[in-house]
Amino acid sequence: MKKGILLMLFMALLVTVHAQTEKGNYLLGFGTAIGIGENEGLMGLAFSNSTIKDGNATVSETKFTSLFITTKVGYFVADNLATGLDLAGSFSSGSSSVASFDLESQNSFIGIGPFVRYYFPTGKILPFAEVNTLFGNRKQSTTGQGVDNENKYAVSNFGGGLGLAFLLGEKSSLDLGLNYNSTALNEKEADIKTRQNTLGLRLSFTIYL
Repeated sequence: MKKGILLMLFMALLVTVHAQTEKGNYLLGFGTAIGIGENEGLMGLAFSNSTIKDGNATVSETKFTSLFITTKVGYFVADNLATGLDLAGSFSSGSSSVASFDLESQNSFIGIGPFVRYYFPTGKILPFAEVNTLFGNRKQSTTGQGVDNENKYAVSNFGGGLGLAFLLGEKSSLDLGLNYNSTALNEKEADIKTRQNTLGLRLSFTIYL
């Protein structure tokens, strides 16, 4: 009798989980990312403040703040398999002071691109794998004493990762993932190309409709 009840409860749990990620449903997500290691803030949330002193005198000071937000809209084309679009944006600002020379910088980025995500239905915690791309534009400005520069870049990003979706009920989940990004920046007014490879933690909230 007890085994029968446990089996029924387990089957009911699987049906509930499957209903969230079954073909024909939608997902809507909101999140951010935190870079691991050196990161300029293009694809991550970052805060830093560094100071160099010579005795009691401050020789240089650098501050940096970056905000990154991503939204996701997807459709389950098959059970547990969703595809759709990511829309991401970031803004960062920084300042540096060396002796009496001060510089301030600002960066902004907005991009859009497709993603594919597959869920592994195992219970109330769903492992998932995802690949995604972003294409967009970045603007960077630097101002200071005798300095007033603005640079624009075309950005293309390819990413992928693994994560866990912690179900919060029948319609939502808290997602935690480890994501790898390879980002190419091409300066529009010069033949200068830069590539950044970063590893980061991604935290998001997903609604299933």
